[in-house]
Amino acid sequence: MINLQKNSLFRNMSEEEINRILDFTNCIQETYEKDTIVIEEGESCDTIGFVLDGTLTIQQYGRSGDALTINVFRHGDCFGAPLLFTSHAKYPFTLVTTTKSTVLFIPFAQMKHMLEESSTFNLNYLTFLSNHIFVLKNKIKILAHNDVRSRLMIYFSKEMEFAGDARFKMRHKKTEIGEIIKVARPSVSRELSNMERDGLISIKGSEVTILAPEDFIL
Repeated sequence: MINLQKNSLFRNMSEEEINRILDFTNCIQETYEKDTIVIEEGESCDTIGFVLDGTLTIQQYGRSGDALTINVFRHGDCFGAPLLFTSHAKYPFTLVTTTKSTVLFIPFAQMKHMLEESSTFNLNYLTFLSNHIFVLKNKIKILAHNDVRSRLMIYFSKEMEFAGDARFKMRHKKTEIGEIIKVARPSVSRELSNMERDGLISIKGSEVTILAPEDFIL
């Protein structure tokens, strides 16, 4: 049994219900080595990819050729879902593996069938789309600030909201944080130290404590 219950689209669904609405014979499972391009920008999209293992990054290339990391995907994440009902759907990003990764691709036709068959899956999909809008809004908000501290504070405010607590474990490495907020890794490390010195955060290993949550609302 492929474990899909960790993905938000299958939240509150039993294995029995997933097996009832999903025909795995219509799906394709692929395994990719590290640094493999899984999806290229402009490529037609007729499936939704569910990450079963590994780490992948969504990248958008600017005119200068610089790559901006839009998001980091791990087990429990999926990509392509917002394109399900788009006419002539094409990927607006490039997707690259950063570790050996396994992805299950579910065709659009199968996804639409599941939406019709399960009210729980339908609600999960609508919730996913709503959350997706907030993620994009947060990315725009980050890029609207030029200084590293403001970008980090917006990033941490999102992580604090995700965890539901001012104390949480970091989900991303410093290199990944730098890619998310479009800042070099040394600048991220330096500013994190400055934020600790100024009493904004406390970092012990992978655990972060936001000491002044009210200051993280920008």
